[in-house]
Amino acid sequence: MDEKSLWESVLTELQLTLSAANFQTWFKGKTGVLSLKDGVVEIGCSSPYNKTWIEERYLGQIKEIVERISGASATLVFTVSAKGLEAPKVKEPKNPELAIPLFEDAASSTIKESLVVSNINPKYSFADFIVGQSNQLAYAVAKAVVDSPFERYNPLLIYGGVGVGKTHLLQAIGQGVILRRNPSRVIYSSSETFTNDMIEAIQKRQTVDFRAKYRAVDLLLIDDIQFIAGRESTQEEFFHTFNHLHGRGKQIILCCDRDPAQLSNLHERLRNRFSGGMVVKIETPDLELREAILLAKAHSEGASIDFPTIRFMAERLGPSVRSLEGGLLRLLAIAKLTGRAINEELVKNSINLDPPKKPSAEEILAEIARFFSLSLSDLRGVKRGKECVFPRQVAMYLLRTEVGLSFNEIASLLGGRDHTTVIYSVSKVENLVEKDGEIGRIVAEVKDKALGG
Repeated sequence: MDEKSLWESVLTELQLTLSAANFQTWFKGKTGVLSLKDGVVEIGCSSPYNKTWIEERYLGQIKEIVERISGASATLVFTVSAKGLEAPKVKEPKNPELAIPLFEDAASSTIKESLVVSNINPKYSFADFIVGQSNQLAYAVAKAVVDSPFERYNPLLIYGGVGVGKTHLLQAIGQGVILRRNPSRVIYSSSETFTNDMIEAIQKRQTVDFRAKYRAVDLLLIDDIQFIAGRESTQEEFFHTFNHLHGRGKQIILCCDRDPAQLSNLHERLRNRFSGGMVVKIETPDLELREAILLAKAHSEGASIDFPTIRFMAERLGPSVRSLEGGLLRLLAIAKLTGRAINEELVKNSINLDPPKKPSAEEILAEIARFFSLSLSDLRGVKRGKECVFPRQVAMYLLRTEVGLSFNEIASLLGGRDHTTVIYSVSKVENLVEKDGEIGRIVAEVKDKALGG
């Protein structure tokens, strides 16, 4: 079956199941199969909002129809393209009162306005989120929230390292809710923006407006929630915002760079609320997922790259999704400007694949202080509270085992302590790590962040 026949059959079935208005608005003359090869069906859509709407609402239905008609498993890829799309021929009805309005422009405008007001970037959709073993649980839970918001997984907290896709998934949830349940009041914000808005509201005596903005919503999405740790006023305000929304059955979704249990300067009552719903981690993407991400990104950019080159890049560019996408875009730009073929040789010559320079002792201390929500002066100082002692011991351990500093050098860096204190601290953390318990896991995460792992 060729592309045209396949899509005509799909449209015929969709026309029988959809309302006339929906069919004319989103499918008739606005979609078509661009290519059909090796089980991959590339579907062209007339506009970005047409593409996003179909992906969010009709992907499963279209996939089921295609596989039933073709008798084989199929992967659907949606692309914004006017190629091969014919404008719909709409006959004038005999009775004007029975005319079906084509509301694509109005619908697109309304959705676009809702996304802008909500601070949602349209490019972060579920369809563009590549799923693998490291993120499949987080993806499944996020989709479940869109299917049934306000009912389960509330609050939802997604955590993981830098560049693993937390922000993408957070915004995909917001976009999905808007597309399926517009009008829904949605706000996406970083914790930094939340804090700045609060400070500005206090200065201008507009706290009523500030609270109305963040509390009169159906879905609140807060990114990098770890940065409110140690900020007393922000924590107090967010605590009441959280309670207000949760008490009224509104959905709250948070992102964090670590398990909330590790936020030492976070109020216990907030930590309990964050952990009281669904907490799910996105792991560092494995090799197979990195390859899939590069292939999908290359396809979206219209580039054809052989698999050995993709694997070479996935192995060399590192685990971060951002480093993968950035490296690929640089490679594509160089290939276009120089006219050279994309292969391993071009990758070697175009992308810096040297191992990253190890951070200095000062940089490591700064990152450890940031991880534990401490000031650098507290980490290096004389305070003996438990919130300072353990981070300080971890710092001594990493400076010894990873940087190779002497006990005296470490003692000098950390407040001029006696070197015997350093020896004891390093030995203590070594024993904790060997037990491979909860403390060992925390130390491993601190090491990854402090050393750029």
